[in-house]
Amino acid sequence: TPFFRGVMDRFLEEDGGIFKGPYLSIKLPYRTSSIGPDFFPGVPLRFTPYLHQEKAFRRLSGEQPTSTIIATGTGSGKTECFLYPILDYCRRHRGEPGIKAIIIYPMNALATDQAKRIARLIHDNPNLKNQIKAGLYIGGQQGEHASPVMGRESIITDRDTLRLSPPDILLTNYKMLDYLLIRPRDFPLWKENGLETLKYLVVDEIHTFDGAQGTDLACLIRRLKSRLKLEKERLCCVGTSATLGEKEAQRICTYAGKVFGEAFATDAVITESLVSAEEFLADSQIERSTVISPEHAEALSPEIYENDQAYLKTQYALWFGDAVDTDDETWPVTLTAKLRKHGFFWKLLLSLNNRIVPLNELILLFDRFTPEFSDAPEEYKRRVMDSMIALISAARVSGGNGLAPFLNVRLHLWLRELRRIVGNLGCPPALHFSDDLKEEEQRRHLPVIHCRECGAMGWGGTKREQDQQINPDLQHFYAAFFRYSPTVVVLFPDDAGAEEGGQDEFGWVFCGDCLHIALGKHVKDACPACGGKDHLIPAFMPNLRRKKEHAVVGSHDCPYCQGYNSLTILGSRAASLTSVVISQLYTSTFNKDKKLLTFSDSVQDAAHRAGFFAARTYRFNLRGAIQKFLNEQKAELPLTEISTAFTRFWLERLVEEVFVATFLPPDMAWFSEYETLMETGKLPAGSTLFDDLKKRIDWEITSEYGFNSRIGRTLEKTGSSVAFVERERLGDAVKALCETLREEIGLLRELRHARMAAKHLPGCPRYRGHLAQPPGFRSGEEHCRLHRR
Repeated sequence: TPFFRGVMDRFLEEDGGIFKGPYLSIKLPYRTSSIGPDFFPGVPLRFTPYLHQEKAFRRLSGEQPTSTIIATGTGSGKTECFLYPILDYCRRHRGEPGIKAIIIYPMNALATDQAKRIARLIHDNPNLKNQIKAGLYIGGQQGEHASPVMGRESIITDRDTLRLSPPDILLTNYKMLDYLLIRPRDFPLWKENGLETLKYLVVDEIHTFDGAQGTDLACLIRRLKSRLKLEKERLCCVGTSATLGEKEAQRICTYAGKVFGEAFATDAVITESLVSAEEFLADSQIERSTVISPEHAEALSPEIYENDQAYLKTQYALWFGDAVDTDDETWPVTLTAKLRKHGFFWKLLLSLNNRIVPLNELILLFDRFTPEFSDAPEEYKRRVMDSMIALISAARVSGGNGLAPFLNVRLHLWLRELRRIVGNLGCPPALHFSDDLKEEEQRRHLPVIHCRECGAMGWGGTKREQDQQINPDLQHFYAAFFRYSPTVVVLFPDDAGAEEGGQDEFGWVFCGDCLHIALGKHVKDACPACGGKDHLIPAFMPNLRRKKEHAVVGSHDCPYCQGYNSLTILGSRAASLTSVVISQLYTSTFNKDKKLLTFSDSVQDAAHRAGFFAARTYRFNLRGAIQKFLNEQKAELPLTEISTAFTRFWLERLVEEVFVATFLPPDMAWFSEYETLMETGKLPAGSTLFDDLKKRIDWEITSEYGFNSRIGRTLEKTGSSVAFVERERLGDAVKALCETLREEIGLLRELRHARMAAKHLPGCPRYRGHLAQPPGFRSGEEHCRLHRR
């Protein structure tokens, strides 16, 4: 709607509104320890430990380990901090029955992953193999896949085996631990535990246990201590987290003390220790300081390159003045040496110095000492920074197991959920988060409604027939909208001026100060309710009520384009926003490794979103495959032939089994033939799965260009490809149909065939530029009469 034109762009571009960041961090290496691999004589270290790992080893080793919180970053080796002391303690107390350490994980996936790591450590160490046992007790471990013995890739998961012979180390989650303490059949797990047997209690990702879940865990730990008759301060409690930070050690210790029921000294919090930028650059010298000039701004744009290697190759040449062969596996090592000698790289590391800094603030800082940035466009500055960050990300160093990242580069972008979005009632209009507004401001904002078919936009609210004021209460409106209540009203700003007389939908005037609404003929130059003159808005208030089964209900049909159920509330929740992010990541030519890891602190959200994302990912992949197929066609294809040609195209590139595995939708994964395919790599004899899949693909392609073509990020809406009707054949059909309609329908006896001309439409007082063009109407006035009807 013209009144709202640009409102979404302004909303998206508002600094810190929806997006925060990106924030850049280039984490320098951790400080290494001075201890050798024989710190634990019976459990030799396979690596040179970091300084923070040494601190953890010293606190957690020996006969009297001390409760500790390990608050270091992701990838800093938090697990090794407690795992090696636990393995050493179990080795020294081998042969003694009972559970000596319990490790609680917030998610089964984490527990399963760590179980494999522990299995390999025990299996590969002759001092541990066949000497100590570890067990995994979580949901879904029963059945033929449960392991009754230790192996290199698995620990004991058979529950009967664990009950008969309790392990030295038990991995579980807090809900399962609750069952283990109350179920009679699990009592044998604890019968061997004496007053001194259990020495370690570890809670991984302790920050996830907050609120009610934290209270549950705290009570569970106290019940565990009571069951095993553990005295206070006899148990070594360990919490790990990558997000607790280091600035509030006292609060962290207080929180951990409440969860574990133990005292934590201030020095119990172990944080990471990184080398400074000065130390890191001490053995390097600057040999080049040139910055890519604005004349090469176009070459800095990633969009012009086919893939990441082409982009990196050009950026390398722009920064260092010579060519590089990106097909050579050693070029990332050469890049590392070049970066260490470049002045811009030095400035970047020194400016960050292990801090997390918003990228726009970093660019402002570089404005002071980078002549090329002086009076240069912001886009150029951002691309220069992106170029250097990309090269640092691609740089590698030679390590013991091949190439390793040169530095840990991270870009953090925060995206706010688009919920409770409201629009003000002024001109120009603006969108806001209702939760950010003061109470008096909320009364002058209304939720925003839009049509997903034609784009018409207006305000929503509720109003009973006898009321003269719109109710702005959001919760009341949401409840009424989703139950199709007839009290829901939608107000579209009438830019062309209100129509005098006629239908009661037209000619309303709306007060943006008090939300009073009245017919324009009753409003002179001020609001009849509050007397305000500055915020009177001519409005079109369509009648959204309709009869249904002897009752009056609300309708969500668009009054402009008559789109069925197409009026919706402006906004998007986290699941939908994340699915859009997934589509961007999965369709990017810069993404070779299409993997995604998502986290949710809510078990219910995680269960829902796993299926939601899987379904969305399938749709994105299918659309990409369809578009790739169409891009290689030399001419347009009839819609009826696309499915067959699509299947033939991909079968030439994929064998039948891979084709099925690639294009089978998630809701067909329960077919027994697919399960056989996953287990054996072959479809069973006589399988009809391939034929069923071809029918499904036919349906998916037809709906993608048909009734689903305007819903979501479709190929049509993203400007990738569109289905169209051949005009000549349509004209012949309309011409043939006109005669039949004139003869058989009295109201259409004057209907004549005419080319649809946009020049007729602006004569309609309701014309907004997004109206459909109905055939057979000779003037805007006639179109307007249809619209009113």
